[in-house]
Amino acid sequence: MATESTRVDVRSRRSWPVAEKERIVAAYRAADTPTGRGEVMRREGVYQSLVWRWGQQIDAGTLGTKRPGPKATGKDKAKIRVRELEAQLERAKDRNRALEELVVTQGKCLALHVDVSVHGSANSPKF
Repeated sequence: MATESTRVDVRSRRSWPVAEKERIVAAYRAADTPTGRGEVMRREGVYQSLVWRWGQQIDAGTLGTKRPGPKATGKDKAKIRVRELEAQLERAKDRNRALEELVVTQGKCLALHVDVSVHGSANSPKF
C-alpha cells in the first residue's frame, strides 16, 4: 500500500522585471475582449488586480521605483519618549524656578526677622 505525501509545496514570492511587467500590461490592454484578457492572465500566471496595479503604476510613472516607506504617524516610540522627557524637563525647570523664588523669599524673611530681633531687643523693655 502506497502512502501519499501530505506535504504542501510552498512557492517563494515571485517577482518580475520592469520590462516584463510592461510587456504583460501592454498585452492585457491590447486584448479587446474579456476572454482575451483572461487568456493573457492565465498564460502569464498573474491576477487581474496585479496587472491593474502595474497599469496604474505605469500611468503614474512610478513603476520600478522603490516602494515608499511607512507614513509618519507620530507614533514612533523614540519620538514619543523624547516628547515625554522634554515635558518632564520643562516641569522640573518650572519647579526649580519656584523653589529658587522660595529660597530667596525665605532669605529675605530671615534677614527681616534677624533685623527686627536685633533692633527690637535694644528697644524692648527689660523686666
